[in-house]
Amino acid sequence: MKDRLIFGSGKVPGIINNEQTTILSKSQCDVTSVDIVRKAIHAHRPKVVINCAAKTNLENCEENKYASYNVNTQGPINILKICAEMKVKFIHISSGCLFDGNHFVSTEETPPDPKVWYTWTKTWADQFITNYGYENFLILRPRQLISAKSHPSNMLTKFASMDVISAIKEQNSITCIEDFSNMITHLIDKDARGIYNCCNDETLSPYDIASKIKKTINPNLVIKETDYESLLKMIPNKRVNTILSNEKLKSTGYEARTASDALDWCLKNYR
Repeated sequence: MKDRLIFGSGKVPGIINNEQTTILSKSQCDVTSVDIVRKAIHAHRPKVVINCAAKTNLENCEENKYASYNVNTQGPINILKICAEMKVKFIHISSGCLFDGNHFVSTEETPPDPKVWYTWTKTWADQFITNYGYENFLILRPRQLISAKSHPSNMLTKFASMDVISAIKEQNSITCIEDFSNMITHLIDKDARGIYNCCNDETLSPYDIASKIKKTINPNLVIKETDYESLLKMIPNKRVNTILSNEKLKSTGYEARTASDALDWCLKNYR
């Protein structure tokens, strides 16, 4: 039997995967069914279960509230329940998008401030997990995921595929998924428990990211600087600006790479 069992097969599982990991896609295990989840965990007998199953597209979540609630809220509840029964460590991938405002730094103790249905579903899951009574859990909150590996939901892939982009200069935290994989392994090795913000040091703006993409992988990209209020008028659902504190993560001995260094590495190795 392998040590790790991952639910979900998106961009994060593809990178945090290793030789001791089994990944179950939606077709292999529907997390909205507690009975199916129970059978999967009993069959694989892992030491650690990592929930990466989620609906993350904001527009899709708004249009399909019941389905997104089932995956993003009920799914983690089902997995937590079985992990508690079997005394297995449960890791839930949450979101740094629970907080709105980069005029302050959000810690693990900052109250969530959900703005759209997606962030409500993630907030409810976090609240249930922390109050269920099972202590051997980790809630990890990454923010604005980037990676050297191309994927439709990778921020770099999205930007690089555009001809024209309207970009704001507001600063935000980012998480390089390759670094996130190291953070997860580090926290497992430390037997850490509770909530951890998982982001790189310092911040970047969408304008910063778009500018570096133009210099490296898409020289034809046209970047139009815009302000935040104007951007919100262009899109159907609110996007947030968030700066996360990763001091709790670093207090465990983890050394975080800067956001700028992580971005440069991703672009240099982008495929």
